Amino acid sequence: MLRENISFQPTGDPFVDAGGMALEHIAGQFPEKSLLELIEWAARIYVERWGTKLNSVFHGSPITHPTTAMKVRIPKNMELFKEILSSRKNPGYCRYCGREDYLIDAGRDKSCLSGSGTLVNFHHSHEPGLMICPQCAVKYFFLPFGILQMGNLALLQATSPQGKRYWLNKTVIENLNKIGNNTSEGILKSVYSNPENALFRLAADIITENLSTELDENLTLYYFTNFAASVDCALHTIPSPVFRFMRLALKNCPQQWYLFVRRHYHISKSNWNYSEDQWEQKGSVISEDEYLNHKNDVHLKLLAGKSILSALQHFYKANYLHAKQEMDTNMAIYYVQEVLNMQKEQILLIKKIGTKIFELMEKESNYKKYLVMIEGSTRAYQLRLALIKIIKMNYQNGAEEPVFTIDEYVNYLFPDGQYWGEVRDLLLIFLYEKLHQNAINVAEISDVELKETEEISQGA
Repeated sequence: MLRENISFQPTGDPFVDAGGMALEHIAGQFPEKSLLELIEWAARIYVERWGTKLNSVFHGSPITHPTTAMKVRIPKNMELFKEILSSRKNPGYCRYCGREDYLIDAGRDKSCLSGSGTLVNFHHSHEPGLMICPQCAVKYFFLPFGILQMGNLALLQATSPQGKRYWLNKTVIENLNKIGNNTSEGILKSVYSNPENALFRLAADIITENLSTELDENLTLYYFTNFAASVDCALHTIPSPVFRFMRLALKNCPQQWYLFVRRHYHISKSNWNYSEDQWEQKGSVISEDEYLNHKNDVHLKLLAGKSILSALQHFYKANYLHAKQEMDTNMAIYYVQEVLNMQKEQILLIKKIGTKIFELMEKESNYKKYLVMIEGSTRAYQLRLALIKIIKMNYQNGAEEPVFTIDEYVNYLFPDGQYWGEVRDLLLIFLYEKLHQNAINVAEISDVELKETEEISQGA
């Protein structure tokens, strides 16, 4: 098989495509080498530079098999690939790319998470392995250049050209630079061992290194190992709506985003210093390097599709209570628009209601009463009763316009499918912004703790 016959069109399989990405770039760096010469070049890196530390990728291959002497691992690997590239047996369709070709059986020695040849029940029709074409087998061999080590191994699948280019730079190109500098010792190591936090760091890097108002993305991190005793793969995905929210936050209010995320790590026996915006333990500052692999509630909720609006509300309230620098509500607006899919009309209505409530606060010089009414609403009916009371107070205070109309209430404030707690949290975020903007003394507001909301039926 000639190297120019290899297609680098995506197959949809993340492992094959990552290996193909690596092979395509490496082939471009060594245009004089044939395909077999490129395979030998990679094999020498694996054996002579990396000490064959690839059991988590290729289990039992000629490169990694423990009973194979080091001096014959490269020759045996080359014999294998010469056979693969010249085989004219088993015609059929490749399970990865779908091409019609002569197929080989690929167990865990040639691919990841695919079973072994002795476990025939693992494969279709009791096949001896995953039947793949020579092209995909070759691409798979270059996979170690396109992954990161994070305890287990990590592979990022991106949908945008910017995301794919970022991963190429992060892995393949950096690998080649280290090989050229004679500092490469194995698969590239990340500072992260927590895949969820790592994924959000990668997403932030893609956004900040490729700032574009058009950039959209869906990122999936495959966190896997092909090692004999612990074969495993976990998928962590940042869907497009969450990525768009992050893009807007990092483009327009990056300090707020990073501060918000930093406050939500799990760090035992420590406290958050609101004055200095840092974690401390026994009076000493804890650097981010010390906790970046701890669990983070914001990351976990966004990955699980759970709302972070309540956490945002606590964040804005704490910012006001501790007299920090004024923050606008843009980050919360980006979140409800992109992730919760809240309509513009509903957001504007909530702002309008917040303005009316603040006007009542100022007119009565009583900020506590109204905040207690809203913050104390832990059920849908309680929030509705509070709004009815506010409508009455607004009328009794001689306001020219109502807080909202019946049409606004029915069509926009509580539309079908909208969780009522999101209305309350966004309303509170807006009210605390108004308190901050108008420099209302903290002593003027309620010290009642905000209770968690409970979702109940419309009839409650």
